[in-house]
Amino acid sequence: MPILKLKNVELYYEEYGEGDRYVIQAQQFINSHLSYVKTLAEEQGFHGYIIRIRGYAPSTLVTEDLGDDWYDVWAQDVCDFADAMGMDRFFYTGHSHGAGIGWHLCMNHADRLRGFFASGCGPHKKDGQATGGARMETINAAKSRETWEPYAEKQGTYCAKYFTSVEKDPVIGEAARAAKEQMIQFWKEMPEAAAILNPRKPFPKCKTEEELIEILKTIHVPMLMLGGSEDNISSPDLMVRSLRAVENSKLIIYQGVDHVDLPNRFREEYVRDIMAFCEERGLL
Repeated sequence: MPILKLKNVELYYEEYGEGDRYVIQAQQFINSHLSYVKTLAEEQGFHGYIIRIRGYAPSTLVTEDLGDDWYDVWAQDVCDFADAMGMDRFFYTGHSHGAGIGWHLCMNHADRLRGFFASGCGPHKKDGQATGGARMETINAAKSRETWEPYAEKQGTYCAKYFTSVEKDPVIGEAARAAKEQMIQFWKEMPEAAAILNPRKPFPKCKTEEELIEILKTIHVPMLMLGGSEDNISSPDLMVRSLRAVENSKLIIYQGVDHVDLPNRFREEYVRDIMAFCEERGLL
């Protein structure tokens, strides 16, 4: 099990490919079997790293609340990881909360980024609620074992539903079954410290949509945003808002897919569209 020991944190990671066309993804969960980062490495010459962010085992668990600083800390962890691996500049990609880390990389460490492939990226609407509804459901369910166990089983099954749908596929069925088991195990074995972790929404210091848009306007990293038409967390209207604000950005919406299935169901399309974006912008 590869663990990188940094100054004040240990990070579990998985590595795919080789060379210096680096792409990093940072998430609470790593799917080892079917992922677009893995495909980018195996088929398109990327050297991919997927990091399990601090707070989620086997990376270092966190028992204190970092308040408004979670995403800044995770973004710094990505840069510290890159430093330890000898990377100067890299592409970054992430889905959902992983994309939140990417937004903060764009704000705090833009000089390190060759580009940002942002999946289900929002950011969340500034609606007066500091924490997103899906995150609050997890936090509330973790208050007791009686509520957590059925919730974790339900979430594991729900998050693995794409893999279930392709278990009998002659090409990817075996990998899908392994990915399904891995996802369900992640939820069932999640420590309480991870389940109650509350990072708030990205850019927590922005209280209004107007403030958030002004922040987004300062971002100039080449950005490809990838979204689903049925996404109830990072809805198309939020991503269009971000597209309008971020100079040098492009948005692709995939029809008929929700937040959970988006990066899995459209894995091959992600790779195709990421490569086209990089070629259009001269990033390779």
